[in-house]
Amino acid sequence: MAYGVIPSGFELKRLPEILADIEAANVATFGPGVVQSPASPLGELNGLHADLAASLWEIALSVYQSLDPDQAEGVRLDQIAKLRLLTRGLGESDIDFRQAITNAGRARIDMSDLGQALSALNGVTWVQTYVNETDTTDADGIPRQHVAVAILGGDDDEIAQTIRAYVVPGIGTHGNTTVETTIEGFCRSIKIIRPVEIAVEIEVDVIARPDRNGCPPPSALSIAAGLADALTGASRPRNGQDVTEYLIRQAVESRYPNIEVDDVRASIVPASPGAVPVAISFFQIMAVSADRISIVVA
Repeated sequence: MAYGVIPSGFELKRLPEILADIEAANVATFGPGVVQSPASPLGELNGLHADLAASLWEIALSVYQSLDPDQAEGVRLDQIAKLRLLTRGLGESDIDFRQAITNAGRARIDMSDLGQALSALNGVTWVQTYVNETDTTDADGIPRQHVAVAILGGDDDEIAQTIRAYVVPGIGTHGNTTVETTIEGFCRSIKIIRPVEIAVEIEVDVIARPDRNGCPPPSALSIAAGLADALTGASRPRNGQDVTEYLIRQAVESRYPNIEVDDVRASIVPASPGAVPVAISFFQIMAVSADRISIVVA
């Protein structure tokens, strides 16, 4: 049987197999009458030799695994990520970071890499990347053959430097903020989207029912807090996403299966809530807080 690095991966040679090979080699050298029972002097030497060899095989396996992003952990995973210009985000687990390195479940590898790198920058709280590879301006106003990065927080120059590492010369950048920076001795203008946060007020009429176990539904305050959580942070709706009934229904009903959204009203502060949708432009992003969410339970 083959051991070590083979086409299917790494085959570990274990202690019983190592000991058997050592005993077979002794028989070939000293003859079939050689005494190598576990209690014999030669048997004890065999065991010591096998233990040392097994440890070396385990080290070899660890080295092999440390080169594979699907198996590497901790600092070694961070080192592998540097080959793809990626940095672990604050508090990001090995599992999540491994998916970012291997692009598991992601169709746009280049945009995924750019988003991951930007998210890891100090002070960045939210980021969304866009690309228009067509020959016409798209529905969001992004010109043809341009990349757009919408981002909250972080330093403009660090953001521009990071974008340049992923966006090759000849591909334009689109945004409402121009960052003048020097990259490899050349002056470059990088455009980014700094979305204007638009305060939104939301009113939701819901129908509440006990769950299947007979437990009462959450309170109006709990529903408001859950909705606010769904619409903020890294999971917040992207820039240019309108306030719609579908958005609110999805956020509430996916979190609370025993809550049904009956009606939604919203507005841009300080206007009073009215019929949805409420339009948010591409250079804007909705800002929601629990104290601006009213839940009416039927």
